[in-house]
Amino acid sequence: MIGVIKIKNFIIFLLLIILILLLPAAAAAEKDILVLHSYHQGLEWTDQISEGIRSVFPYQNEVKIYYEYLDTKRNFSQEYYDKLISLYREKARIIDFDAIIVSDNAAFDFIIEYGEELYPEAPVIFCGVNNLNKNFLEDQQDICGLVEKAEHRANLDLILKLHPALNKLIIINDRTLTGKNIKAELELILTEYEDRLNYEIWDSFTIPELQNRLLKMDQNNVIYLLVLNRDQNGNFISYNQGIEKIREVSQNPIYGTWDFYLGKGIVGGKLISAQEQGRQAALMAEDIISGENDFSGQIVDDISSKYYFDYNQLQKYKISQAELPADREIINRPQPFWERNYQFLYWGLIFLSLVIVVLLFVFYSKHQERQRIEKLNRELEEKVEERTKELRKMLITDDLTGLLSRRRILDLLEVELEKCRRYKRELSLLMLDLDFFKDINDSYGHQFGDQVLEKIGTILQRNTRKLDLVGRYGGEEFLVILPETDLKKAALVAEKLRQKIKNAEVTGRDFKLTASFGAVQFEKESSQQLIKRADDLLYKAKAEGRDRVES
Repeated sequence: MIGVIKIKNFIIFLLLIILILLLPAAAAAEKDILVLHSYHQGLEWTDQISEGIRSVFPYQNEVKIYYEYLDTKRNFSQEYYDKLISLYREKARIIDFDAIIVSDNAAFDFIIEYGEELYPEAPVIFCGVNNLNKNFLEDQQDICGLVEKAEHRANLDLILKLHPALNKLIIINDRTLTGKNIKAELELILTEYEDRLNYEIWDSFTIPELQNRLLKMDQNNVIYLLVLNRDQNGNFISYNQGIEKIREVSQNPIYGTWDFYLGKGIVGGKLISAQEQGRQAALMAEDIISGENDFSGQIVDDISSKYYFDYNQLQKYKISQAELPADREIINRPQPFWERNYQFLYWGLIFLSLVIVVLLFVFYSKHQERQRIEKLNRELEEKVEERTKELRKMLITDDLTGLLSRRRILDLLEVELEKCRRYKRELSLLMLDLDFFKDINDSYGHQFGDQVLEKIGTILQRNTRKLDLVGRYGGEEFLVILPETDLKKAALVAEKLRQKIKNAEVTGRDFKLTASFGAVQFEKESSQQLIKRADDLLYKAKAEGRDRVES
């Protein structure tokens, strides 16, 4: 017993020693990385860069990621910058960061100017920086990163190839810091296309002015959308808002350079991926903080751009996929049958397997299972019979004419009259009766009489509006409810129907059908009183010689 206690104490002691040794190592392994964004959280470009960084550094204790946003798309005054640096001076005292990742030009310029003061000796990794003069960083050994290279040549060549009838290329850009840098890059490249490309650069406008200019564009113009985050008055424009405002007024094809416009209205292009830039910058940071590589002063061009196209836009502008680069990817492409129905097939197989298992169980259980199934079948048949009875009660049409039944037409009349009372609307009612219908039955038989009634039902349905309600009141009498109709118009409808009936031909017999009508307008009385007035006028029409309308 004593020996067991000694062994137990020894094991506990050994575990304590191991824990004590591991704690300093774990503490030493913890690293702090600051991600300094030029723009604001919620901007798609910025959020995608963060996603790329998080793909390398998922949520874990070993590496802690801190995010800061300069918000320069929406705030760009000198007064704002002065207050911003004061804020970051206070924040910089709290944590000594092991690495700084900066995205885009504003954050890059900020770290160049204040990095040594705020975060001394912390290596800086940048991404999303445009128009960077690499010579500028020759003496900056603690800075490395990726220069964002928009594939303007590839996109201009692509546009010229896909649109041989191109009249003019409209380049839409803004005057933000990023926009100015992109414009500087593009203007150098455009000099190579002077002889074969007619273009205009639009970079100073309000949104209404931009839309007005787009409305006047030639149908053979193509739009090359760069950056559209601020108008000439300094108003912020999100990526979604920018392309939406263009799409509202223009049917011209749009190409781009960044993937955040893909699927929102651009045909495509060789597109830069924010997520891939964030991932590459994070990989460099990972090597630096782990000691595997310091990347001192290493500046590389981002070569992650790929050709992407939107299937819906290709179809809209009748662009053949055969004309596209071989290494492209196409989004929104209709899925093959097997992919489109994968879940259905998957669950169908599971269901089929379950059915087989159930059947095997049924056969195995023999008599008892059969009794249980018979009982379930009886219960199911009872429910079906009950449901069938309910459905029969729900039948609302006249079997012979296809019109509303008497009960249904009267119910709907009550509903329409209530609407008239509540909303002070007009409503008229027509009652019609076939003339000498008894003679038709006596002379030609009831089957032929049924044919006549079917014919009348067809005439009434085809010559009334969708909102009108037509029903068989009984025998050869019919009701027509005319919502939003005064008596004068109702009389015209009745006259039209009278003429249609009179001119109708009934196959196999040479005689003329006629009908008498009573037309009344609702005057806040009950439905019975309204019908009574229509019925009185109907019989007046018959007394006056039939084949007429009384109102």
